[in-house]
Amino acid sequence: MKVFFLRIAFYTGCLLYAANPAQAQTKADDEYRKQSEEIRRKVWSWDKSEFKTREIPANYAAASTIVIARHTELTADSKSRLGYDGFLGLSSNKIMSVSEIAREMVKVNDKSGVDEYSELGFTRFESKSGFYKKDNSTTFVGVRIIKPDGKVHEINADDIVLTRDSKSQKRAKVAIPDLQPGDIVDYFIATNLRLTNDFNDKSYVVAMFDDAPVMHHSFHGQLGKKFAIDYRSYNGAPDLNVTKNSDDDIIIDLVKKDIPAFETTLWISPALQLPFVRMYISLGNRAAGRKFTGYSKPGEVNKNKESDEVIDLKANGMAMEFFNSYNNGANRAFFSDIVKKAKEYAKDIGISYKDLSEDERAAFLFYAARFYKLLSFDVDNMQKYINIGNYSYSGLSLFLYCILHEADIDALVLLSNNRTGYRMNEVMDTDDLEMSTFLKGSGKFMSFFSVYDVPFVVPESIEGLSDTKTISLRTKGMVLTQGAISKLASVLPGIKVPVSEPEKNAHIEQLILSVKPGETTLGVKRRSIIRGHYKSSLQRRLILYEDFYEAERKTLGQEKSLIETLEDNKRAKKMVEDVKNAFAEARKNQKTSFDDDIKDWYEQDISNLKDWKIDNMGIRHTSPDFIYSSSFDMDGLIKKAGNNIILEIGKVQGSPMAIKTEQRKREMDVYMSFPRSIEYHLKVQVPEGYTVEGVDGLNKSVKNETGHFTAEAHLVGQTVEIKVSKHYYHGFEPTANWSKLVEFIDASNDWTNAKLLFKKS
Repeated sequence: MKVFFLRIAFYTGCLLYAANPAQAQTKADDEYRKQSEEIRRKVWSWDKSEFKTREIPANYAAASTIVIARHTELTADSKSRLGYDGFLGLSSNKIMSVSEIAREMVKVNDKSGVDEYSELGFTRFESKSGFYKKDNSTTFVGVRIIKPDGKVHEINADDIVLTRDSKSQKRAKVAIPDLQPGDIVDYFIATNLRLTNDFNDKSYVVAMFDDAPVMHHSFHGQLGKKFAIDYRSYNGAPDLNVTKNSDDDIIIDLVKKDIPAFETTLWISPALQLPFVRMYISLGNRAAGRKFTGYSKPGEVNKNKESDEVIDLKANGMAMEFFNSYNNGANRAFFSDIVKKAKEYAKDIGISYKDLSEDERAAFLFYAARFYKLLSFDVDNMQKYINIGNYSYSGLSLFLYCILHEADIDALVLLSNNRTGYRMNEVMDTDDLEMSTFLKGSGKFMSFFSVYDVPFVVPESIEGLSDTKTISLRTKGMVLTQGAISKLASVLPGIKVPVSEPEKNAHIEQLILSVKPGETTLGVKRRSIIRGHYKSSLQRRLILYEDFYEAERKTLGQEKSLIETLEDNKRAKKMVEDVKNAFAEARKNQKTSFDDDIKDWYEQDISNLKDWKIDNMGIRHTSPDFIYSSSFDMDGLIKKAGNNIILEIGKVQGSPMAIKTEQRKREMDVYMSFPRSIEYHLKVQVPEGYTVEGVDGLNKSVKNETGHFTAEAHLVGQTVEIKVSKHYYHGFEPTANWSKLVEFIDASNDWTNAKLLFKKS
């Protein structure tokens, strides 16, 4: 699990088998309503004093919302059930279930709180649930409003609107009419998750934080004796109280009172900063070799599992994949074919492959693999060439490692955590770890998180890490047995991962602005230069597959275009016209993509877009900048003042990030994305017959050890030249530096008020 506390969809499995689908659906709906009413009756009758509390402590009285009580009941196939057995009560010997009720009672104090709770969706309900993944589940929802005079109004189940209703997925929202400040919203979600006997861990999180204060938070779990549990408390969260009853059920309890509000919206790493308890619940496994696979025995309770065990599992898993992907003769041909193609491409463009340095050969293999495999046109899946995929699995590290190994280039695999993920000594699952490929000689990294990546860029997710490991794999004498497989991988000390400079991750806007007397639009010639970690999302948005493919095809010396290659393929020939039409449609839609990019960045209406083009795709490490340009007219920056013109030049930034009042007092370290820079290089032509005032007033400079904001303006002839620069020097800042960050962020935000006055001569 790489991303903590995801908001995920609910899935409802249909277990009906009937000749008449309409009758079956009617029966299912009736049964669902019946069970829903029963669950609501049981939950509202809970005898828990915290849900009877109405008084708010003085220290929380000013909060927009206050969680008065939050409680979760979790039961997994024990003799004590929650009162329902899931959809239609069906069960079988091969299916086990985990039932959960998460209830919360919240007081809304002001309009902001009312707006937040006036419509509840399943996503809100889910965020209070601890499951990381809910497959094949049935969900019940209850909502009621408690007025200040004590009157209770329950939302009718008929008022819960399904926004999606299908066999595989049900999503809903609940409108809460006449919600007023001072009201209490009492709601719950009850879920029955059906599990097959696959023995896989089910991740469950008890979050001990919220952006609102919590007066009382409790959790109770009861897991049958066939289950096992691994758990760990993070970041100061209280420990679980784990015992067993007379039936050998695992009993879990946790209570925490008076939890203050946490900052959860701006530059935080939940895994490193927010308190929570993480559990992995599984069916126990008594099979031989379970230790090798990471399984626990029935009834086993593991607290704070050693991270070395997880690291070894990850290394062994890679060894197994390597064995299957590379050392297996049939699959090895896949990688040898890529190396063979690279040598052919080198010959086609007049390069001596064998005379290249190791780094140069590695880069050439990278591009050959990208063109030959990742950019290859899939005849059976025409959409692939328009929606180029992301490769999230550790940047295809094993794929690259196998290619480099086949080419006799000494590479290593780095094993690490994510820089904003769980600490290396607190990992609980192999998915907590990341793998990255780097060259042993030069230490340069290679990864494919998207097809736009270039060689020798350190993955954003691991920059600056020092607690890392390397994996050494045996490549000869492999024996595929459980006893021997653990010897295929050795875990060795790692390296300190370098950090990029802010100038390497840059978004630079070069703008020539034309003020037109008598008009309220501003003429703009735009050139955008995008670098480093900023690139891939914009490349995906603006680059056409056809252009990408053709550029790489020519660079690698391949004579035939994609269309010509298809025409030569008997199987694909009949699709040529469809492909041409699809390419034409994609090119037609490119204008919309440019238009959307401009509006998103500048947050102003534009018109008359023309001359849009990509000047450099940024898909080679020798020319890494992604550069594109266009011309258009922009509204919203010109104001008339009699015969004079006011240009609100500061608004060219759009709406830069502003620190809200409630965010200004900060007690947690700052985890940002990466060191980065945003710049505007502006040239504004003074209209003929006008003079300009206010140039000197544009100058501003705030610099400290966290970053800077500077604006430098000069009048050169009849052109005002302005350079606006905002640099974040680091991706992490300690709490002590928060005020310094705020200082230059505020300066940037204040500069949005900057103006130029053009006076009629």
